[in-house]
Amino acid sequence: MSSDGKAGDAKNDADNRNSEEESIDEISLLKQELEDIKDKFARSMADLDNYKKRVERDRDQQNLKSKGLAIISFLEVIEIIDKASNSEYPDKESALNGIEGIQKFTQSFLKSMKVERFNPVGESFDFRFHEAMTTIIKDDIEPHTIVDVIQAGYLIEGELLRPAKVVVSKKEEKNEQKEEKKGE
Repeated sequence: MSSDGKAGDAKNDADNRNSEEESIDEISLLKQELEDIKDKFARSMADLDNYKKRVERDRDQQNLKSKGLAIISFLEVIEIIDKASNSEYPDKESALNGIEGIQKFTQSFLKSMKVERFNPVGESFDFRFHEAMTTIIKDDIEPHTIVDVIQAGYLIEGELLRPAKVVVSKKEEKNEQKEEKKGE
């Protein structure tokens, strides 16, 4: 072999080694970049998990605070009722006046909480706002009309808080067998 051939082989070997070193360096860089991305991803997932826990804790605290505010207002009602039940009334009229006072206080309390009572007698039954407790045959009233309210319903800021428990009208069911027996 000539010296030119040996020089060319040496040059090729050097180029191959440089190419391999560059590939190894590039792989090392990519591995390091991948590790960095994995680390950032793990941190982001931990941050998200902590955020979820914080939101849940904040929601629980807000619910507790809301309950506390409602109960604090209601404690006054309870105390007034307790005082009234432990009071000695000289006559029936003063007892009724006391009950009226309690009723006015509770109504103003509900109004301050934006709670509205509804009594749907005469309205058509609506399963979204009414709970049918029973039906009654009323031929002189349209079927599915509320004829009595067992327990009033309540709305809070226009949204249903508690459905009204009602008695609903229906027509008498005419059974073909009954009519056949009458005809025999």
